[in-house]
Amino acid sequence: MKKKIILIGFMGSGKTSVSLLLSQKLNLPLYSLDQLIEEKYQKTIGQIFQEKGEIGFREYEIEMAKSLKDIDFGVFDCGGGVVLNKIILDYLKEKDGVIVYLKTSFSEIKKRLKNDTQRPLFKDIKKAKKLYHLRRYLYESYADLIVFTDKKKVEEVAYEIISQI
Repeated sequence: MKKKIILIGFMGSGKTSVSLLLSQKLNLPLYSLDQLIEEKYQKTIGQIFQEKGEIGFREYEIEMAKSLKDIDFGVFDCGGGVVLNKIILDYLKEKDGVIVYLKTSFSEIKKRLKNDTQRPLFKDIKKAKKLYHLRRYLYESYADLIVFTDKKKVEEVAYEIISQI
């Protein structure tokens, strides 16, 4: 199967783990937007947020998505805020990309991220919850496929995606 699978969802929804497994199972290259940005700029996402702010980071996301738009197939692991700039998803969706929303409840995300200190936008739980509710509708509106991840293993989520595309 030579597809272009684009994973979206809030931080902690499992995009990184699921994309890795999909890449292996489908023998497709993996493109992690955050990782590619960190490699290109030799800085962590946290450092970029500190130095450039969220707007500066979003500009890097747009630039990276544009550089990946002509790729015909692969698994694309997008950061949680990718839905804030429709142009990013438009670039990635070129060449018949399928956008998969990994839908996860906020309570599940809180459990998954309780020991994670690397996410700049999850440091304040109240703000993170507000962000979650704001983005939830964007994820749903851009998705070609919605997969619920609560209480599911990575393998179950990956299998569900494979069986539906």
